[in-house]
Amino acid sequence: MKIMVAYDGTLQAKEALVYGMRKAKEKGGELVALHVFNSPLFVDYDATPDAESIARAESARFVEEARTIIREKGTGVKASLFSTEGNPEKEVIGFAKAEKVDVLLCPPKFKGIIANYRKALGALDLASEAEQMNVAAVEVTSR
Repeated sequence: MKIMVAYDGTLQAKEALVYGMRKAKEKGGELVALHVFNSPLFVDYDATPDAESIARAESARFVEEARTIIREKGTGVKASLFSTEGNPEKEVIGFAKAEKVDVLLCPPKFKGIIANYRKALGALDLASEAEQMNVAAVEVTSR
């Protein structure tokens, strides 16, 4: 089983990352996490000249936090962390398809991804647990 976490640095994303690693360990699977810097937000943005650099620094901090969580809580789990930039919804969906993930966990900010991920159905065994953390879970049943 391959579990993916769309990681945005929120508390829910951190919980989803820990939860995903725990489930991957229980099921003998692996976890991939993806952080996407939303670069389209800064196209033609001129309100604050250094806003993009501030956002990039915060984004880098989120990636480091995820790396620390994986190192500290991912013992015995094959876990990988990736970072990219672009439209978060497109990047997460494309990455999930390319990686052929079985379960996709998304924090609330990315819940629209679940609705648009056409190859997905409700996560039967993980949905109720994930919902308690305010995280959307989706189990892919066909590719």
